Amino acid sequence: MYIRAITIDKEFDKAKNEWMNFEKKVNNQNITSSYVWQRTWWKHFKNYEPFGHDKKLCILFLYNEKNELRAIAPFCEVVKKIKKLKYKTIEFITQQWGATYLDIISNGLSKEKFNFIFDWLKKNKKYDLIELKYIPQFTPNFDLYKSSITVLSGCPEIKIREYKKMKNYIQKNYSKSLRKNLQTAKNRIKRENINYHEEIISIANNDNFEKIKNVSQSKLKDNKYCVYNDSRKKIFLENIYQNPEFPNNIIKIILNNKLVSYRINFIYNKHKYCLDASYDRTYRHYDMGALSVNANIQDSFNKNLSTHCMGTGIDSYKLKFSKRITRIYTFLKRGNSLKGTLLYIIKRMLNQKIENNFLKKLKINMHKN
Repeated sequence: MYIRAITIDKEFDKAKNEWMNFEKKVNNQNITSSYVWQRTWWKHFKNYEPFGHDKKLCILFLYNEKNELRAIAPFCEVVKKIKKLKYKTIEFITQQWGATYLDIISNGLSKEKFNFIFDWLKKNKKYDLIELKYIPQFTPNFDLYKSSITVLSGCPEIKIREYKKMKNYIQKNYSKSLRKNLQTAKNRIKRENINYHEEIISIANNDNFEKIKNVSQSKLKDNKYCVYNDSRKKIFLENIYQNPEFPNNIIKIILNNKLVSYRINFIYNKHKYCLDASYDRTYRHYDMGALSVNANIQDSFNKNLSTHCMGTGIDSYKLKFSKRITRIYTFLKRGNSLKGTLLYIIKRMLNQKIENNFLKKLKINMHKN
C-alpha cells in the first residue's frame, strides 16, 4: 500500500474526477464528505480564522499494491487554542462548521488499512492531536467502542423505505397530540380564509434566496442564530445552493402569497439532508414549523428516497416527528509531540462532558415527546 498526499489547492482541483468517481464506486452516503462540498468549503473557509489558524490540506489517497484507490481521508491541519495554549490538530475538512456526517471515504477499512493511514500521519506530520468529528454510527471504518470515541451529537432520521406510505409512518410515529396540532393548524388557516399553499422547487435562485434570508431573520426573536448574518457563511451557502452538481429541494409554505416558512434540503444518493429551516414568528400560532416538517417528510415519501435526515441536533420539535437518532461521534488520538499527552487528557475530559450533556438532553427531550 502507499499514500498520495494532497497538500495544495492545485492538487485538490486535479483530484476532482478521481474523487467523484470513487464516491460513486463506494456509494458514499455522506454529502459533507463529497468532493463538491469539501472543495467549496475549503475555497471559502481555508483562511477563516474563527475556524482555526494556519489551515493546510492533508488529504490522503490510499492505494493498494495494484495501484487501486481504496480510501480517501479528507484531512486538514489546523492550529487551535485552549485558552492561551496553541496546538496543532489533524481534523476532517468541514468539521469546523457546516457538517452533517464525515468519514473516511471507503468500502470499509480493514484494521491494517486503517492503521496504515494513521501510521503515515505519525511518520510524516508533526501534530499534537488527531480529533475527527461528525463520524456517523453507520461508519464502516471506526471502532465506536474504543475509549478514544465519544458521542458528539445526533441526527433524527427516517428510513423512508421501511414504510409503504406516509400515512403508515404517521400512524406508527406521530403522537395523538402531534396529529391533533397539525389538524388544528390547518383548520385555523381554513377558518380564517387564508390562502395556504405548499410549493416545492429545486433551485434556490436569487429571488428565493432573498426571501429565505428575510424569513431566517425571524429566528432572532427567539434568540436563535441566523446564519445569513455572517457574510462568509452566506456566500458559501449561496454557492452551494446554486451548484448544479448538488440537487437541492426547497419546501416553501406560503400564506396569502407571502413566504412564511421554508426548509432547504440536499438530495445526495437518494438521501435527503435538511440543511436550513425557519419560519416567520409572526405566524407562530399557525404552527408553521410543524407544517413545514410534515410537508418535507411527505416530499421524501413522494420521491421514494432512502433516508430523510432532519439535520444535526436533537431539538425537541424534531423528536416529535422521529425518535430514530443516528448518533455522531468524535475520534480522539494523541499526537506525536511533547504536548500531545497533556492535550489528549484535557480534550478527552472535554469530549466526555459533551457526551454526558448530549445523553442528558436526549433523555429529557425523548421524555417530552
